[in-house]
Amino acid sequence: HFGESPAAPRPFPAPRAAPRAHIVAAMAGRRAVALAPAALLCTLWAPPAAAAGHCSGDDPAATCAVAAGGETLLIQRALQPGGGGVAREPPAGVGELELAGSDGPDSVVAKEDYDCNGDGEPECGQWNYQMSMCQNQHYCGVKFRFGDLTLGQSCRCRRCHAKDLHNTAFGDAQLQQPDEAGFNALSWGTFKNWADHLDTCAPWLMPRTDADLRKVLAYARQMGYKVRIAGAAHSSGGLVTDGTDTNVFVVSLAEYAASGDWEFGLHDVKGGGKRATVNAGWTLADLYARIRPQGYFLPTQTMGYFFQIGGLVANSVHGGGYDRGFMHSYVTRLRVMTADGSIRIIDKEEELRYWRCSYGLLGIILGAEFQLEHRVELQMYTVTKMMPAWSEKELWRFIKRDGEADLSPEVGPVAGHGTRKAWSGEFFLDFLNDEHYPTMMVFAQKANRSVDISFEGELGLPKDAHSTYYSRLTKMVKDDWHGRMTWGQSARRDGSPPVAVSPFDVRELLEKLRPWGVAKRMSRTALKHIAQLVDSTREEVNDGFWEVQAPSGLSASYFIKPSKVFAAMDKLKQMHRASLGSQDFVWNLPGEFRFVHVKDTAVLQPVEAGLWANVQAVSFEDLAKNEQLWKREYMRLEEYMVNKLGAKPHIGRLWGFGVTEEKTVEPFSDAFACTVLSQKAKDDFMTYRRKQDPKHLFFSGLGVKLLRPCKA
Repeated sequence: HFGESPAAPRPFPAPRAAPRAHIVAAMAGRRAVALAPAALLCTLWAPPAAAAGHCSGDDPAATCAVAAGGETLLIQRALQPGGGGVAREPPAGVGELELAGSDGPDSVVAKEDYDCNGDGEPECGQWNYQMSMCQNQHYCGVKFRFGDLTLGQSCRCRRCHAKDLHNTAFGDAQLQQPDEAGFNALSWGTFKNWADHLDTCAPWLMPRTDADLRKVLAYARQMGYKVRIAGAAHSSGGLVTDGTDTNVFVVSLAEYAASGDWEFGLHDVKGGGKRATVNAGWTLADLYARIRPQGYFLPTQTMGYFFQIGGLVANSVHGGGYDRGFMHSYVTRLRVMTADGSIRIIDKEEELRYWRCSYGLLGIILGAEFQLEHRVELQMYTVTKMMPAWSEKELWRFIKRDGEADLSPEVGPVAGHGTRKAWSGEFFLDFLNDEHYPTMMVFAQKANRSVDISFEGELGLPKDAHSTYYSRLTKMVKDDWHGRMTWGQSARRDGSPPVAVSPFDVRELLEKLRPWGVAKRMSRTALKHIAQLVDSTREEVNDGFWEVQAPSGLSASYFIKPSKVFAAMDKLKQMHRASLGSQDFVWNLPGEFRFVHVKDTAVLQPVEAGLWANVQAVSFEDLAKNEQLWKREYMRLEEYMVNKLGAKPHIGRLWGFGVTEEKTVEPFSDAFACTVLSQKAKDDFMTYRRKQDPKHLFFSGLGVKLLRPCKA
């Protein structure tokens, strides 16, 4: 960005005032294998005069000052003249983006935002373009402020050691160094979610045993703190904590070891079948490494391996099974720890209803017992087709005939059905590459007698499946914050191991680059890579999953009646297409939807029993000029979904967009949250909760907003 300071190298990010800058935004987010190349390249075009100035050292992610006429240009080293990048005028057709500046005192960047330890040298202010996150994660996190013009400028000190945090959980030395305090717990720093949407100062502890958990809870009661339980941190908002209550700290079971069969056990059921008991701190990868080689599966499942079991049970997580409900529906017993440190086995349905989808408000789920299904054969496959026309008739024709969805003829406004052989389906629509003939894809699964005999891919258990699971779980990875660990440890601890962006031809990309061109390429590439991943995963383990690691994206998800699927997707199509002419925000990934047959199994589940479609809007943030622009776009979508289609939100995604007193748009508004649940469900749950947690040890986080009455 062009600053107003003299033309000299600066150790800190330049002031956030800007006459103008040519910004070309390309691909966004932490690269998922499925969505490669979902990388971020934020290129600032230097005028030809930008010849002076350089970066010292060899960090290609560094942001450095380059003299350009009478101003200072901050660019990434790899893009400086002679640095392996380019320095030239933008190619024809790349428009200028107006960047808001300020002439007031707020335009001066405080050095303490970037000098975290007071040594005069900035620890923050740099963006790691390969990992798509702030450099120096130990000190730095994404903290956007209005007027930030570069990703690096939003990388600020975490500021979790300020004097005003003394005598709070945030500033408690015993929570920051739990092993030294006798808690026998791993410190994981301060809590943030997997997509870096949320970065707090809440201490993040990972106790190892039941006794360690009791010590932590006793200390919290003694100090008057609140305890929140985190899974793999995949929720988009403050479901665990939003960081505003300084007397909250977070506990994870990522290092926890249970006793006996509650670590893992496989049990026969009267009348046939199996059930599995499993440590709630395990991920789906841990569980499937044990049950898949024996031919067993959970009745429904997500796209990816990287969710903790406890988080799946305590939320409204679902798969794409046409006759399958939320994952918590298949829990038959729970082992839990209540506020006083007591351990209970919850095995009565009338009580399980409160613990399923309880958002961590009752206690700590230590272990879960699940129903299992035996599948001798499983067929994982995709079908991709350019639609002959965009219409409701053609959409449902694809769902029922090409997708072979196990839906009755009465479902949907278009009568008829296909073979109904697929038990699960996940649908994707690329609206960006053709307005009239969008490309539609389904990832479908068939099982046992429904598989196609002529199918050429793997149908059984691949011979090396066991060793493949072992290799995945034990593969060594490294992040910028915690160092080296296995993939399995990283998945348990914070949900998604860090992944470097695949190399690509930067010069070629820059030649072709337009915001809309990048968006089209990303959407088209996503479908191709999902299909490739389905094929490769089928031949390696054939377990129904295709996503090994997750993209760091923006995801809003809504439950609607199946009859309204076309209206929802048509609205998303309109918004996708309209954004192609925008300089503010461009949608850049396919629209998605699945079906879920909700059972009445949890008091706080967001929708009642019945067949629902779940529509998901996904995009990467970096094709937005600033975060307010994508939030306003998501708010527009939500207003249509809720007001026109009667949608209910997926609580673990982005939802509840509203305008604040400061006239900014933010998710999870109180006015929206209070409308999600019925008053009867709120009253019923609160009566039970007061008995389980009379001193409100766990009563914090986004779940509390759901339970509050709406203001008149």
